[in-house]
Amino acid sequence: MTQREKKVHPSQGLIQNAQPKPALLFLMLLYLAFIALGLPDTGLGVAWNQMREDFGVPLEYAGFITMTITVCSAISGFVNGSLLNRYGTGRVTAVSCTMTALAILGFAVSESYWLILLLAVPLGLGAGAVDAGLNSYAAENLSSKHMNWLHSSWGIGATLSPIILTVGISNFGSWKVGYGFIGVVILCLSLSFFMTLSFWKQTKQGGALEEEREDKPWIGGIAPFLSVLAYIVYVAVEGGLGLWLSALLVESRGLNLSAAGFLTGGFFGSIMIGRFLMGFIADRLGNRKLIVLGLVISALGSAAFFSQQHAFIYGTGIFLLGLGFAPLYPAMMHETSKRFGTVQSKKVIGYQVAFSYISLLTFVPLIGYIASRTSLEFIPVFTAISVAALALVIKTLNRLT
Repeated sequence: MTQREKKVHPSQGLIQNAQPKPALLFLMLLYLAFIALGLPDTGLGVAWNQMREDFGVPLEYAGFITMTITVCSAISGFVNGSLLNRYGTGRVTAVSCTMTALAILGFAVSESYWLILLLAVPLGLGAGAVDAGLNSYAAENLSSKHMNWLHSSWGIGATLSPIILTVGISNFGSWKVGYGFIGVVILCLSLSFFMTLSFWKQTKQGGALEEEREDKPWIGGIAPFLSVLAYIVYVAVEGGLGLWLSALLVESRGLNLSAAGFLTGGFFGSIMIGRFLMGFIADRLGNRKLIVLGLVISALGSAAFFSQQHAFIYGTGIFLLGLGFAPLYPAMMHETSKRFGTVQSKKVIGYQVAFSYISLLTFVPLIGYIASRTSLEFIPVFTAISVAALALVIKTLNRLT
């Protein structure tokens, strides 16, 4: 190792490289990639009112699009680990990103609902592969600090998407303009991935440590299943709050729509801001302590969330829940790369992403079904139980690995 190479320390979270400047540029590309990853996820709700009028279809037909995307993303997550190990993260991500871009550009020129539904298949397959690929690469090669900031960047993309679609509709009179812009942005990103394929092969660990990771024994038993179960529980409670929180606040606790919207937006905003703030202490604490900190804050938030009569108390609880949830997804995934060897961690992360989509598809509607048949106050109960269950899963997983 040359003297110049030694100056790039792994704790900086950069890919080890004799030329720091390109490594920094590649890191910036990864941040842009996570922003772009959030762009296709949240815009359909804004565009759908005009889309369904153009296509002459009922309101509920949007559900078939989101369901198709979710199922295909889950399928992609299941097979992604094998694809990454066979073809490499760079190639799989570049091809999948291109598939996603072309599908979104297809949205922009579609004249039929059924073509949109057909394009949802490659969109879901591509988005799921990019999601798993980027997370796998970041977990293995970047520090916990960057893992948190990358996921905070996803929140930027998820926030920008409705704005882009709104501007397209209000200023240009068509939802197609917004989707066209998003498609072009992601296509440019995919071309950048192809141009930087050599960088994907570089890791921060260096040769000797990389060989040690490859030789790490395969971990059997329930540990890999617990790693996946943690994501099923987490996504169920986060997704459930995201979808049903406003209904709880309006119908059960008597808030007006604007106040309920503010608190719901505050929940997601505190997740995004929390990930940014947690990034400053992530490397110092380490993933496991960061996860414990998140769970403690979440437990405090879930306790305050039970207060039905005092808006300030349960409002504070909602913000605390978002702040506590903030480090959990990225820190748990980053720790996966440390718990398991290189080949196994890619498969486990693929399954984590896949079952996250399945959890959204199954448990989130189930929460709403149970709440509608019993009481919307079931949601705070489910939240508290989920936080406790997640703490138990993490404690067991730490003991086993």
